[in-house]
Amino acid sequence: MKTEKNTNSQRRLLTDADIRALPKGKTATESQAGRGTGATIFEARESGDIDAYFRVRMNGKSTKIKIGIFKRTDKKSGLTLKEIRDKARDLSAIAVKHGDVKKYLELQREAEEREIRERELAFSEALVAAEEENKTASFEELFIDYIDSLEGTRGIEYIKELRRVLNNELKQNHQIIMNKKANSITPKDIIEILQPIWDRNSKSMSGKVRAYLHTAFEFGLKNEHSLKRKNKSIYCLDSNPVSSIPKDHKTKAIKRSLNSKELNYFWHSFLKYESVGPVVTRFLLFLTATGGQRVMQVAREPWTSYDLRRGVLKTEHRKGKIEPRIHLVPLTERAIKLLQEAHSINPSSKYPWSTNGKKPIDINTLSDAVNKWINSPLSVMDGEEFEKFTPRDLRRTCAQIMQFKGIPDLDSDILQSHGINGVVEDHYRNNPYAFMPKNWNTINAFEEALNDILNGKDLDKDDIYKFDFL
Repeated sequence: MKTEKNTNSQRRLLTDADIRALPKGKTATESQAGRGTGATIFEARESGDIDAYFRVRMNGKSTKIKIGIFKRTDKKSGLTLKEIRDKARDLSAIAVKHGDVKKYLELQREAEEREIRERELAFSEALVAAEEENKTASFEELFIDYIDSLEGTRGIEYIKELRRVLNNELKQNHQIIMNKKANSITPKDIIEILQPIWDRNSKSMSGKVRAYLHTAFEFGLKNEHSLKRKNKSIYCLDSNPVSSIPKDHKTKAIKRSLNSKELNYFWHSFLKYESVGPVVTRFLLFLTATGGQRVMQVAREPWTSYDLRRGVLKTEHRKGKIEPRIHLVPLTERAIKLLQEAHSINPSSKYPWSTNGKKPIDINTLSDAVNKWINSPLSVMDGEEFEKFTPRDLRRTCAQIMQFKGIPDLDSDILQSHGINGVVEDHYRNNPYAFMPKNWNTINAFEEALNDILNGKDLDKDDIYKFDFL
């Protein structure tokens, strides 16, 4: 009988032809690698079938377990030689690790059957409990459940805004609608809520409330049967009543950014403005010096997130219910100097950017600081009032400075912690540390431009960027 040889172990391996050639009533044996690991037995039956068994001898006792029927031809059912060997190898591993193979397999079957019974019992109990409760949540309960589901996944300010809308817009003005069952709410009810907001000329607010209500109903549609939910309210929704309400208000894209002259003037003037605290001043400039980072993403990080020796800040980009994305920010000498100045103001604070040394700076503090400066005599530039802007406009300003320097959009987006979408980015290019060489190139080029601006150079009038129509 022909056999294959495994040159590594010198085991005699059977071929498909060897097994097919077995006379009826005869057997062929193929040993497992190693001593005491068992063997695979092939037995030819009178019916023409060839059964495969795993046999092992332990503690003087021989155990034989059927693996299956050998697949003699492509048209026949059964297991291939490779599949039989794989199963035999698994059984051999059980024998080596657990000893009694039959007992181990029996215990596994019992555990699986027990788990199935427990799941069926738990499911039956859940159905009984649901039938006993027989209660559909109200619109107010649905909205509260939606807010509660955001804890730990969305920013504090966003959740505060939702609670404010619930109490001041929905409950205060439309309690009857809020008391209705969630599945009985109609588009007419939604219009009744939104129309007064629109009529008082708060069109942007009307759009926001519409978005909040739409998302709350989407939450109810998609999460009623989620295993992760703590609150087991029943909504029984079939559709989203907000979907048929058109988005009548279109938010205008914000385009305000500071030109070179404005940024130079604001930077030097803001440093001299004593009506704003020194930490707030330096924080706003630090965000600019780091290429326009997100306010809350930086504000919430303690000193332990900073590696000043390597010049790196580790932040987390949090959005929705997905896992936070690590974002590493390279720190230039200018950024580190601002950090050191903040530390000298609050040396014992857990957070570098804190006004009281106990908790991170409030995001609204920056907006208030900018508004104060704009309304002060210091904001007058060349005899004219400084055009209003917000801290977010500084982030846009940084992006445009990088455009002037010829920095690729992708590199600029990575530095500013914009999400880079796509399967490759999600599953392969997802190591934040691997972006650091590119981030250092980006921040160094940005720092060169920022340094030119703060020294009086006007990028908008640079010879490189002059055009006849300007």
